[in-house]
Amino acid sequence: MRHSKLPPVIPILQVVFAVMLALSQFGACSFGMDFSRDLTRPGDVNAYVDELTGFGELEGISKTFERVDITDDNTPFLHTQINGKKAVWSVKIDNVRLKLKSAAPRFKDKYVRKFQVFVDPNTGHLLKITSTFDGNDPDMLPEPPAAVAEAQMRGSEEVYLGFPPETPKLSFLDALDVISSRGYSPFVAKEIYALYVLESEMGSRPRPVWAITLRGIPGIIPTGPPGLKKEHWSPVWQRNHIRVVVDAMKGKVLFATSVPQPVAPKEKKRN
Repeated sequence: MRHSKLPPVIPILQVVFAVMLALSQFGACSFGMDFSRDLTRPGDVNAYVDELTGFGELEGISKTFERVDITDDNTPFLHTQINGKKAVWSVKIDNVRLKLKSAAPRFKDKYVRKFQVFVDPNTGHLLKITSTFDGNDPDMLPEPPAAVAEAQMRGSEEVYLGFPPETPKLSFLDALDVISSRGYSPFVAKEIYALYVLESEMGSRPRPVWAITLRGIPGIIPTGPPGLKKEHWSPVWQRNHIRVVVDAMKGKVLFATSVPQPVAPKEKKRN
């Protein structure tokens, strides 16, 4: 389900853009950003993570720092770049209540959130941001395997090409503020995942974006013929998440989509 999309590109331009994307992918994967920042000490990592995320503006949070090896990443198109990385910084951030400029005065986030930020100390790449919901929501299914997600995204003519060669102008919290102002409220999400990546959709030039997935949101009312009865709606697990893609340099929402979808749960056998 796509909520907004770019205008179609004529076939000849799609071919041209495909060549450009292939070249850009090679460059992004091979060279990365020109990074000279020292990220060997937790204090330096703390300042860098605050710069990327904006979490330094929040009160009452706590952080723990450790080095981890990544072996089980599931990021579409990029998992082969991420898996196998050694001594990546994992920053766990607890007691987070989101505070956004677009929220009403004195509004308080009802969720006390736990985030985890992964940073490659050698390249400076922000590999991913994840969050964890402590409660139980049976309709909030795991994200699909990378191969499944890639097939679905290719079906929407979208790919991730690599990691951007420069840091974003918008922090993670700034990007949440942008999507909130467009009606995609992070406050109702039980979990929030985010990637800062080079992305292309429908043959567009590669662009640095925040791809932010709001998980465990109230089920989006499906589009359909007037008077469609609820028993004919798609299941909640297909409607309780949305991925919003934001231009990380211009602060503009590019589109929102429910792709990729989780793998359908197996039906319980009836006695």
